[in-house]
Amino acid sequence: MTNTDNAAKPNALADRIAGLDDPSMGDERERDVILRAYMFGSVISMFVFLALAVLFAVIGAGFWTIPLIFGSSVLSFAVSSYCKREGVDFELATARAAPRRLVISYLACGAFAIAWVIAIGFHQTTGHPLVAAGLGSSVESASGSSIVIGGLVGVIIAILAMTISRQRKLKQARIEAERASEIEDED
Repeated sequence: MTNTDNAAKPNALADRIAGLDDPSMGDERERDVILRAYMFGSVISMFVFLALAVLFAVIGAGFWTIPLIFGSSVLSFAVSSYCKREGVDFELATARAAPRRLVISYLACGAFAIAWVIAIGFHQTTGHPLVAAGLGSSVESASGSSIVIGGLVGVIIAILAMTISRQRKLKQARIEAERASEIEDED
């Protein structure tokens, strides 16, 4: 026997944490504004994590940039898992993003990644950070050029992987839309 409450509300805990059923969400219009504000805040916090990672790399705290980079990805994992539990194909939804929005986000994230790689590479190549703060480095074994090349190759691979994934999802969406229109035509 299945629990219909769990089937109807797979994200009850997440909704409770976010306060979706809280009276503070107000009416439908206020709720829409609050949810858009939360989304804006989430995106801004992701960029703050990336900016902090660059700052830490610039002052020589290279090791501490790793948790910050991973911290910036928590948003994507949380949103993706929430959507999956609700039966929404998040990859397809993001594949439908406006091209201009994609380019802007790719450029912004790419700029952070390049600045991070340059700061880490400079530190490894010269033996001192761009701005000395006495923090040292825990990535002593790699050469600066290998970090820069590896980082840039990683950024390029990530952009290519995201672009290919988006194209595949868009193709899948077109095929599904064609099938749906054929079914409607038969009725």
